[in-house]
Amino acid sequence: MKYKALLLISTLAISLQASAYTITTGGKSGAYFKVGTNLLTLVKGGNVIESKGSVQNLERLVSGEADIGIVQLDAYAWYVNKYPKASTKIEVVGSLFKECIHIAVNKKGKVQDEDDLQSAGPTIAIGKQGSGSAVSWDYMMKLEPGYKKSAVSFTGGSRALSKLALSSKGDKSSIDAVMWVARPDLNNKYLKIVRENPNLEMIEVDDKDLNDSYKPLGRPIYTFEVLPTKDGLFSKGKIDVPCMEAALIARTDADDAVLESVADALLSYKATLIK
Repeated sequence: MKYKALLLISTLAISLQASAYTITTGGKSGAYFKVGTNLLTLVKGGNVIESKGSVQNLERLVSGEADIGIVQLDAYAWYVNKYPKASTKIEVVGSLFKECIHIAVNKKGKVQDEDDLQSAGPTIAIGKQGSGSAVSWDYMMKLEPGYKKSAVSFTGGSRALSKLALSSKGDKSSIDAVMWVARPDLNNKYLKIVRENPNLEMIEVDDKDLNDSYKPLGRPIYTFEVLPTKDGLFSKGKIDVPCMEAALIARTDADDAVLESVADALLSYKATLIK
């Protein structure tokens, strides 16, 4: 009887070990960490770890430090293009929500529309190296090489927007545009800054090359979407911008039961997952 009890405990321990998994997300205050936490309530047996964003999540998945990650889809394409062997180690489980590319400019600055970013002279702030927005810009340059004519500044956020508000056409050291990636939500704090600053406005980004199909997925990474706007928020009332999906990415050799449960949670309880 004692032997059977020990065997049962041993079997249960192996089962729990096989079902354990790690989700790599983002900063604790961000949407990715919240999704990871929500996933844990649906699929038991895992743990959530913070990260610096999509690139670090991909690195952790490929190295085996994590089983599930939340990643911008353009970052996934960028990473697989850079490291082709990674495509055999990771797979897209499914999409979570849309994230869009936002670009703000000074109304009297060097950049007045997207075409100005494809000419020599402007400097665009794209966030820290390795950040989601920096990777997006790098992938955008792959699809539309004209963007390579712009210089980049690895700054971002409120600091970059503050510099942008002070820039002018004659200032050679100025920041001429600021880019960030976020869900299309009017409550985004950077959109609020733009709305409340009379010197700043958003520009459309609708170069058709950005809509090229990504062959491994059989569809484009970016789709053009109209950002939600209010009267007076943008100079044209509404703007078209490229958006991509934030997706769940998994290691291909992760536990089958975990992958099945995660996929089921995404398909059956998506609203709960992304709330």
